[in-house]
Amino acid sequence: MGKRERRRKRERAKKNQAQRRPANPEPIIWEFPVNAPRLRVVIKHDATDDTQRISVLYWEIKDDGTWARTVSSIGVASNIGALATAHSHATLLNCPCANCSEPINVTNRSWANKVGGKYLDVETPSYLCGDCTAIQKREEAERQQSAAEQGRVEREREQQKAEQLQRLIARAIEDEEGKTEPTGSLPTDDPLALALYVALISYATRNPGRALPSLTSVGPLGWTGDVEQDRKLLLALYYANLLAIAPESPSQAFTLSQDGDDIAFVSAEVAWRVIGGLAAAQERVKEIKYDLQTQPGSQGAAARDAFTALMDRMEVTDIAGYLKNLLTKKYGYPEVPEARREELTNVIRKGFEHGYTSGQMICFAWRAADSAAAWKERNPRMGPPEAASASVTSLNGKIDKAIELHHSIPEYETPRWHAAPLALSSFRRLHADVRWVYNREVIGTCTQCDHQGLKETVHPETGAEALWRCIHPVEIPAQQQNEEVPSRRDDAPDPADA
Repeated sequence: MGKRERRRKRERAKKNQAQRRPANPEPIIWEFPVNAPRLRVVIKHDATDDTQRISVLYWEIKDDGTWARTVSSIGVASNIGALATAHSHATLLNCPCANCSEPINVTNRSWANKVGGKYLDVETPSYLCGDCTAIQKREEAERQQSAAEQGRVEREREQQKAEQLQRLIARAIEDEEGKTEPTGSLPTDDPLALALYVALISYATRNPGRALPSLTSVGPLGWTGDVEQDRKLLLALYYANLLAIAPESPSQAFTLSQDGDDIAFVSAEVAWRVIGGLAAAQERVKEIKYDLQTQPGSQGAAARDAFTALMDRMEVTDIAGYLKNLLTKKYGYPEVPEARREELTNVIRKGFEHGYTSGQMICFAWRAADSAAAWKERNPRMGPPEAASASVTSLNGKIDKAIELHHSIPEYETPRWHAAPLALSSFRRLHADVRWVYNREVIGTCTQCDHQGLKETVHPETGAEALWRCIHPVEIPAQQQNEEVPSRRDDAPDPADA
């Protein structure tokens, strides 16, 4: 056999092998309706004749796009639906993909109606074809994976920041604990800060071994009734090395700087510690008190005026708050109207200016609220807002009547529910001590000073003789202290109603 014959034999074998190789099987295609197709049915090539018949009956639609027959009319519903959907699917020719505009494939009749509507011709922008759905799922999975990775990185960063913050907090607390003695003199140019220091030491004396509370933990009234002012005064004492940050301060009271290398504290959140111990602080309080009582010149007068102004504001705010709580808590009325609050402040200030004590002003406020409530009961047409407003008029009338007739007004004790600024009691004692030194009757009875309240002394630094304010070390009558006990009503008639 020659070479040509062998080559021809190989070519015939390849040709026969190619002829014997089966072609790719083609699916069976049906389109409904025949004239204007809306649905193309694709049946698997290996489906039996009976399965093909059932699939065609299952997917066939009328000319209007509705189903040609019910599933139950073809046979047993569960078997028909499962058999048809297992061997066929449909393409909605009039329902393009919202992304690529290709027809959308559906796996059963319910999904076909969901995508294409009742007549299988709705162009909805909310459904995608299979390929676009797969791409969307893949992109969503990638986004989720990227977000998870970013979350992990962010958590690690936050963990590092938290660990760095804890290290800096521990270092800062260690530095604060190293402050054992004040490093400078008292800040005499800030008398309100020194007055607050007196109140802080009074609190520390009543609560030995405890840190001074943070501003956020003492309530909305703070120490002086003005939280922003308290924050500034506490910072002034901190920078004067009279206070240090206490170890009891919570972690949220500290923040990292932008570069993460330093730390800052939130002045309203940190707890405080007295530098130098309680005994030394009490001696500084005596010095502060003595300076406030006796410091001469314009600086001393300005310090006393500033403290007196603060004390007056706190007293007025305290009585106004007591009246508000009476109206809202006891009687269920609203607060005094905004338009009359300035008038209320002036009325309360007038009572204090005429020498009435805080206990007597509590009595006036109690009677004013009671009279306003009684007036409302006698006048059914008047409501709670009118009664709240009338309490201001009643308070003004009672104070004017008492001033005119010189009636004796009892002192009422504040009830337990009444919240006052934390430094008010301490400030009252300090204010009374300062006023004692300048009281004309006390000066007249003092045997150690002249008629102006001055006495000769020796200057502690120069040794020269000088005149200095006398603090009148004589017997001081015991004065009733205002304590938080339940309010009581005296049996005396109301002088304002006489």
